[in-house]
Amino acid sequence: MDDSAIAKTRAEFVAALQDGDAAAASAVYAADAQLLAPSAELFAGRKAIAAFWHAGLQAGIAAVELDELTLAGNDGIAWEVGRYALRLESPDGGSVVERGKYLLVHERQQDGSWRWAVEMFNPDAAEVSANEHRRRERQ
Repeated sequence: MDDSAIAKTRAEFVAALQDGDAAAASAVYAADAQLLAPSAELFAGRKAIAAFWHAGLQAGIAAVELDELTLAGNDGIAWEVGRYALRLESPDGGSVVERGKYLLVHERQQDGSWRWAVEMFNPDAAEVSANEHRRRERQ
């Protein structure tokens, strides 16, 4: 397992979303990757995942932070558990930060690179309630 290559892939994803580039963000996923997002259908394949992140960027994703807590695995597969912070900006200038947990399964590709094979994330329950409360106050 190559910790530095996995960290580089994570940094590429964060930079791509910060730059507003859903295609670059989806490039860190394996071609047949699966994304399990909260309250959504399964997104299968890089094209579907790019569409998911494009919609998120259109909805106001401005920045994301990924904080690895655990990384383990072997030569061909690794799993990562961590915490995330996702900053959303609304057209009226407001900003909300969603915090939660994530699980990534990394898979080494034939060219030696590491790509995300499976991603699952979910927001912290208390944060969701606070975000929903703020959204209702703005309406």
